[in-house]
Amino acid sequence: MGINVRLTPEEDRQLTDLASAAGSSKQQVITGLIRKQWESNQARQVAARELDDILAARGGLMERLKDA
Repeated sequence: MGINVRLTPEEDRQLTDLASAAGSSKQQVITGLIRKQWESNQARQVAARELDDILAARGGLMERLKDA
């Protein structure tokens, strides 16, 4: 699937610099950044679910500690 991205001249220069430093294409840089952001979001969702599970399982203990 194709997509057009409109960048300011400064953003295009920054993307060019990133691609040059990585020895890759602009497309590879963009897809890598998308992948990293997606993975980061997934990790946050997992962490939030785990924390919710911990708090649900230890809710009583947490309340007792809060009141201590």
